Amino acid sequence: MYRLDPVVLLTTAISPDPNTPFLKMSCPEMRSISTKASIFFWVSQGLKKLVIADGTNSLVLSNAELSILRSLGVNVEQLRFEQDNNQVLIRGKGWAEGQIIKYAIHNSNLLKTNNYFYKCTGKIICRNFKKISALLSDNSIANMFWRSFELKFIADARFFFTSINDFERYLLPAYEETNEVGANNIFEQPLTRMLDKNLQQGVTVRPLLSGFCGGSGEQYEEKYFGELDIAFPCWYSNF
Repeated sequence: MYRLDPVVLLTTAISPDPNTPFLKMSCPEMRSISTKASIFFWVSQGLKKLVIADGTNSLVLSNAELSILRSLGVNVEQLRFEQDNNQVLIRGKGWAEGQIIKYAIHNSNLLKTNNYFYKCTGKIICRNFKKISALLSDNSIANMFWRSFELKFIADARFFFTSINDFERYLLPAYEETNEVGANNIFEQPLTRMLDKNLQQGVTVRPLLSGFCGGSGEQYEEKYFGELDIAFPCWYSNF
């Protein structure tokens, strides 16, 4: 039921410390523009439930923009808080994103009434979201994570589907284990170990992700993999 009218949680950091490790796109104006672009694309695909959570105490959408979205029937919730910037500088962006999701789960009214959610990095869009959502609904999927093509044998943390319970049980410990700076341990590594241990492996439709990477400051390259686009490696669990 919730999957037929899904909640998408967008994690954002509009005004990061420019000294954040491995972050080339630090300009708040550029981060704001690219995030707004992704939000309006999500809505143009028909999304009706959207949570925007920012860890740099920034509001992404103005009151006028919120009014436009709500006039279109979008239930949009905007959250913000000031995360521990010293820890971000020490441990990196992966750890910071985990704290943003944790904050959203504890403070979002939408997530409290929708136990399952899609998480997407704020400057990213999924161009075939309707197909992905229908696939998960038709096959009673409770968790879905895709393999990263660029990073090879580990999971892609930009976009996934999970529950609040499984996030707190499995993903949050993986996020909190992350130390991209001192230990060179990116979040995708403990995430992949967790997925290997607790979920099944299979193949499914690949989410077509576009947008901007805060780390490189560049647009993600469009890639088409032929047969892999409909038989892409993944981890999943059913109800």
